[in-house]
Amino acid sequence: MDERSHETVSGVITAIIFKNEQNGYTVARARQPDDSEIVIVGVMPFLGCGEEIEASGVYQTHNQYGSQFQVQAYVRTMPQDLTGIYEYLASRAVKGVGPKTAQLIVDSFGREAFDILESHPEQLSSLKGITAQKAREIQASFLRQNAMARLIEFLSSYGLPVHQAAALSELLGPQAVEILRDNPFILCNPPFEVDFSAADRVARDLGFEETSPFRLDAALMYELSWNLQNGHTFIPRGKLLDATAQLCGGEIDTLETRLEVLTQQGRAVCERLGETEAVYQWQAHSQESFVARDIARLCSMKLVAAPSAGNLMAAIEAEQDMVYDPLQREAVLQCLSRGVSLITGGPGTGKTTALKACVRLLESVGLRVALAAPTGRAAKAMTALCGKEAKTIHRLLEAGFDERGTMVFLRNPTNPLTADVVIVDEASMIDLFLAGSLLRAFKPHTRLVLVGDSDQLPPIGAGSFFGDLLAVLPHVRLTEIFRQARGSDIVMNAHAVNRGEMPVLRKNDRDFFFVSTRSPDSTVSTLITLITERIPARFGIEQNDIQVICQSRQTLCGTVSLNQVLQQALNPPSNLKGEVRWGNVTFRAGDRVMQVRNNYDRIWRLVGAEVSEEDAEREPGSFGRLGTGIYNGDIGSILHVDRAGGILVVGFDDRESEYTLDQLDELEHAFAITTHKAQGSEYEAVLMPVFSAPQRLLSRNLLYTGITRAKRHLTMVGREGMVATMIENNRQNRRYGALRTRLRRELAHAE
Repeated sequence: MDERSHETVSGVITAIIFKNEQNGYTVARARQPDDSEIVIVGVMPFLGCGEEIEASGVYQTHNQYGSQFQVQAYVRTMPQDLTGIYEYLASRAVKGVGPKTAQLIVDSFGREAFDILESHPEQLSSLKGITAQKAREIQASFLRQNAMARLIEFLSSYGLPVHQAAALSELLGPQAVEILRDNPFILCNPPFEVDFSAADRVARDLGFEETSPFRLDAALMYELSWNLQNGHTFIPRGKLLDATAQLCGGEIDTLETRLEVLTQQGRAVCERLGETEAVYQWQAHSQESFVARDIARLCSMKLVAAPSAGNLMAAIEAEQDMVYDPLQREAVLQCLSRGVSLITGGPGTGKTTALKACVRLLESVGLRVALAAPTGRAAKAMTALCGKEAKTIHRLLEAGFDERGTMVFLRNPTNPLTADVVIVDEASMIDLFLAGSLLRAFKPHTRLVLVGDSDQLPPIGAGSFFGDLLAVLPHVRLTEIFRQARGSDIVMNAHAVNRGEMPVLRKNDRDFFFVSTRSPDSTVSTLITLITERIPARFGIEQNDIQVICQSRQTLCGTVSLNQVLQQALNPPSNLKGEVRWGNVTFRAGDRVMQVRNNYDRIWRLVGAEVSEEDAEREPGSFGRLGTGIYNGDIGSILHVDRAGGILVVGFDDRESEYTLDQLDELEHAFAITTHKAQGSEYEAVLMPVFSAPQRLLSRNLLYTGITRAKRHLTMVGREGMVATMIENNRQNRRYGALRTRLRRELAHAE
């Protein structure tokens, strides 16, 4: 597929070839002023025949479907002549109006037809077959469509994301455009979260003053939201004011006044924490306070260990033909006597063995156990280990969206989980908000067991939930590296890195290898040779089981550049493969891709496995072979590209999901991924370029986390000095949060 320069076209819509009613993706034919016809494609909800359209975008030539104009922004004009009015109404653009009714309306009202539909629907009831009720329904559809069209045009004209139109319309109603003109900074609020600079650009065009309270309030809340996304649950007051002043150019004294207003409105919370005056988004403050209270509540539960616990452990050891070491035994037995049990340790220390024993022990005393993990891959591994289904935490809580596009969990205080004990693996990935949602879904006496490696990276989201709990609560840290694990250089080198020691890089005879390179280019070429030739030939590991993990997205050895190179090497273009261009990226059948945001409503179809009626009834959100939810970090491959229909089919293990072309912002190539995205997953083989990266990413825990993602094989490619630099940097990026302080306070009150 080749691409030409950015252009503007205009014409009259003559046919709707394809329309996705859910997201507005449309393929249409338009007649240009010179009577030539073009095919236009893009997100154009409610487009109808007879309308005039002026669109900007790019021409694309598809090797199967020919020339198409990809619409990026457009303005539409309702038809004025009788033929155009009829074609528009006959195209069923208005619900309840088809060709016959359209002819009746045009014959009766002529050029006033649209005015009648908008302002005088009672006159429609004089026509044959249209009752007063149907007339009102036709008017409602016409008004709703026009309001949505105006909203889409408003968003499109400012380069704002048009996929937000449905949620904005639901929240703001038919006057959405007028409301946004009065305060475009609404777009910065959840669930829209448009970048402040984009909303500010709209505001300037609409004539807003720099000192507008709407603008200053939005800037303050944006800074709080930005820091929340970077892991901080609060930000010190002085830092907030300084950062906001830099963002919007406001005076500190004026921003102080606006912050006071925001606290009075309840949108922000200010609290003195020791020497720090902390400022929170109200949601973050509420969540941190709740999590502290509820963890303290669980810790205060009066539980008595089963008197036969020792005998039960002996039976489990006999059943599994092994003997647990004292720390493993302590880790398992604590689950019977504590409301919150914490198990941590590095690779090869027996966490998974202890986890499996916990499940067996708890179920042997009649407790119902639910298993969960933050990612799909981790949940799948947990299922294989325990022989019992584990779910992602989001799936366990039955996540979805409400009518406003806000994420909700169907499992909550009024509809709690049925489990007596919830066990979560890879607990270091749980952020504060997910922890709060999980705890809110507990019955009063449900217990929590968290298993994870506290030395890995903190969660991508806000807070350090697992680390904070380990800092305050009793826990078991497994330290003994078992004999079988000692045979793995991956395991032994991971522990060396964690202790601040250099791994053994020159041994290269078991499962850990190092290849020295002198330049970024040679690093990249070495990675390609390892994937395509050396690792498959020497170790029998397929290309699809080899994952490149990078410290960063940028630089020649980052994911953005590597994904382009690896796509060309591993999945080059072919006439037999469908492909589609999206921005600067080409998605092609056979590409490895990753879902980069949680989509709880995304429908998937189960393939290659049978689902019984009993399972379907027991599994909310899964109906026979259908279910919902594809999550951030899920990796799959593109199975099919239907350019004409505007559909990509992506396979995720045993599931398939369809993506329309306007939903491709949910996907990224995953031939190479960042260490942060690799958290919670293990791969048969891992390749790690260690040549260069931004200074903030050259840290020990990032290197340690990357190493521990490999199961059978790990090869580092790059500079030995870079490995040493990362190991020497053991400074943890400080996260502003007060969960530890609050938890200690709550526990003291409970005594």
